[in-house]
Amino acid sequence: MKKGIFQKYDLFKIVGITILLVAILTWIIPVGQYTGTDMYVGEISRLGIANLFFTSIYSLSTILYQVTFLLVLGGFYGLLSSIDAYKGFIGSVVKKLKGKELPFILITSFVFAGLASISSDVYPLLVFVPLFITIILNLKMDKITALCTTFGSILVGKLGATYSTYVYSYINSYFGISFNTEIITKVAIFVLAFVLFNFFNFLHAKGTLKKPSKEEISEDKFAVTIEDKKAKAGSSKKWPLIVVLAFVLVLLILGYINWSTSFGIDIFNKFHNWLLGIKIGDHAIFSYILGTEEIGVVQAFGAWPLFNTQIVMLIAGAVLAIAYKVSFDKLIDRFIEGAKKMSRIVLLLVLIYVVFVITNLSPIVPTIVDWIISLTKHFNIYLASLASMIASIFNVDLDFVAYSLGQYYVAAAGNYSNLAALIMSGMHGFVGFFAPTSAILMIGLAYLNIPYKEWMKYIWRFLVGMLAGLLIVFTIVRFI
Repeated sequence: MKKGIFQKYDLFKIVGITILLVAILTWIIPVGQYTGTDMYVGEISRLGIANLFFTSIYSLSTILYQVTFLLVLGGFYGLLSSIDAYKGFIGSVVKKLKGKELPFILITSFVFAGLASISSDVYPLLVFVPLFITIILNLKMDKITALCTTFGSILVGKLGATYSTYVYSYINSYFGISFNTEIITKVAIFVLAFVLFNFFNFLHAKGTLKKPSKEEISEDKFAVTIEDKKAKAGSSKKWPLIVVLAFVLVLLILGYINWSTSFGIDIFNKFHNWLLGIKIGDHAIFSYILGTEEIGVVQAFGAWPLFNTQIVMLIAGAVLAIAYKVSFDKLIDRFIEGAKKMSRIVLLLVLIYVVFVITNLSPIVPTIVDWIISLTKHFNIYLASLASMIASIFNVDLDFVAYSLGQYYVAAAGNYSNLAALIMSGMHGFVGFFAPTSAILMIGLAYLNIPYKEWMKYIWRFLVGMLAGLLIVFTIVRFI
């Protein structure tokens, strides 16, 4: 029985152990802070029991947008999975992909990784993850393949980020670099990560096709089986669904690629200003309809906050409910049922960010990093990689790593600040494949009910190869 309980709640236990470990470290390691290029080591700031309970509230307030996003995502798919046309659409796609499973997962992986590499936020990419997971599982591939092709590919894009403001916004600011700085090296890291990751994904998927595992569609939180008779009945009414999903896809691509900052394309900013400036008499009519910019929601394409994704899903859900004659009561019921299926994932995410809150309230990470970097007089790429790895495990968001360590890394790196920026982003992306504080990874494992131990048994070969590859790349950049 104990074994079963551990298997069922292993992700929560692993995150809980991580929280306890970090809390204990606050009793041992003094807090540190960088003022300019100088390191200040203060007293030990111990986390007490009351503080520990407070961190969960602080965590929830920190990630409220992510929490509501996941709940709305669950509600959206709660509606979708109950529509016969959606089942018919899945059935049609699966039928066309029979015999083409391996090219499909490689192309899908490249799309998710490529978009993550240039996007301003990776969470909106999750909007289409349940759809692709359902397709993959109906193609009789296993849930590890489904995880790798979707969540795992997003992590590949984060690791091999090129023009992503999600990754490089703070880093560029602190290191005084641009998106084109070391762009060839960034692309090389992306290619290395994608090829190595999908080499193992391809072999694993090929093996599951030769020897199909037990039925795993039930692991999909919004499972749709193509054998359903209602799916066939609804197959002739798919066009409203296809139009809505295509419209959502276009909006998300336009909204979450920072055209102006990353690529210098200002057309969307100009259009946004022109649209909100249109007046009828003295009234800016579109500004009234869309809302004010002051609260940070009404932004031009490319500068959308995560909240806008929720608006898009809610509107799309309402349109689909009208198109498929779903009553208001059924719409609410299906939305609530779908949101409930995401509740455990939401709780897990809140606990993950507790680690971030602890290291924010008791900043022990700068002290640890300073101990490591100071082991040599000159900038050492291997020690910097180790320090960045540890800092990334403690900090869920790369922005906070850059915020708390950026100036120090710039001073320590000297003439190698470009390389230091690569190390910071690369090691944070690498850590995302195994750390209990990796939000995207843990969401994926929880979504598909994959034990952490099972994932590590699969991913360790990629981790070894990728770490060696990153260190080789860093070494080449350092000495050439």
